[in-house]
Amino acid sequence: MNSVQLFLNLLILCSLSMGAKTHIASKKMIDKSESNLLFLKSKKELSDKKLSLQRKYTLAVLAARELRQIHQNEKALEFYQIAKDIKTEENKAEIIQSLSNKPQINSKENPSLFYYEANLKSLLKNKQYDRAILSINPENLASLGNKHYRVIYDLLNVKIKKRTVKKLYCLDDYQKSPDDYQYTNLLCDFLEDYLRDGKFENDHIKILEEYFFKHDLKERYLLQFAKDIKSNI
Repeated sequence: MNSVQLFLNLLILCSLSMGAKTHIASKKMIDKSESNLLFLKSKKELSDKKLSLQRKYTLAVLAARELRQIHQNEKALEFYQIAKDIKTEENKAEIIQSLSNKPQINSKENPSLFYYEANLKSLLKNKQYDRAILSINPENLASLGNKHYRVIYDLLNVKIKKRTVKKLYCLDDYQKSPDDYQYTNLLCDFLEDYLRDGKFENDHIKILEEYFFKHDLKERYLLQFAKDIKSNI
């Protein structure tokens, strides 16, 4: 290899290396900016005097969860502390664990989907949505057997936070098999369209009604839940 060719190869390698470093730095800046925006928006949301103590508690916990998911643990702990100080009868096992000096419980150590015992179906039927979402540990939603619960968590999250929701846990399942005619896909599509367009189409409800009444009467409480979400947004 002559000296000119060697110089050109080195120049290309340097350019690629510099480009990669610039990309990484840029991503870090974006992540930091995103976490700061989430932090400030959540603080502003909690300052609303019209919110009940129960809803403030729920929003504080959800903000903490979201910040922890993007590895902003110090900011997450601040919201867990806010939740701890709110007077509520909710089970605070998640908060106690998070604010302790012990390592955070992960899915290997705590395979349960729930922070505490809860009858999720009963909570949804009785419209106890805050209590329902608080009982679920989102860090364990990724398990293969939790497809049903992923879309339920998304429904609850959208019900409570509306279009401020940034992530749908059901979306990976939906994108892998978009043509599968099952309620998890239909509900995920229902939510994705709302987050994108800011509204629910009547056709979505008609499709869901047809599915549940023809194929899965046992899970039709989720149809009522979807209707409740649509009617209150």
